[in-house]
Amino acid sequence: MRIDAQTVQTAISNSAPARPQQPAVSEEEQRLREKCREFEAILLQKMVEVMQGDTSLFGQGVQGEYFRSMFAEFIAKEMAKNPGLGLTESIMRALLERTKAQTIKGMDERIAGQLDEGESEETNERLDEAK
Repeated sequence: MRIDAQTVQTAISNSAPARPQQPAVSEEEQRLREKCREFEAILLQKMVEVMQGDTSLFGQGVQGEYFRSMFAEFIAKEMAKNPGLGLTESIMRALLERTKAQTIKGMDERIAGQLDEGESEETNERLDEAK
C-alpha cells in the first residue's frame, strides 16, 4: 500500500475527534463560564498566598511582595484551568439552575396575570349580560 498526502488527509478527515465535542453554548454562557473561572482563580490565589507564608524567596519589601503576589496569581490561573478544582462547573450549574428557576417563575406569574385578566373580562361580560 502506498501512503501519500491524499491518503493521510483522507484518514485524518474520516477519523473521530480526539475529544468529544462540547455542545454549542451561547455567548452569554461563555462569558459566565469565564467569570466563574476568574472567580475560582482569585480563590486559589488567596489560598496560594496563605500557603506561601512569609517566605523570603522573592526578596524583601515592596518588590518582594509584588513578585510574591505575581507568582501566586500565575500559579492560581494555571490551577484554575480545566478542570481546576471543579468550582467553575459547580458555580455554573448553580447559577444556571437559579436562572432557569427565575425564568420559570416569571413565566408562571405572567401566565397567571393573563388568566386573571381573562377571567375578569369574562366575569364582566357575564354581569353585563345578566343586567
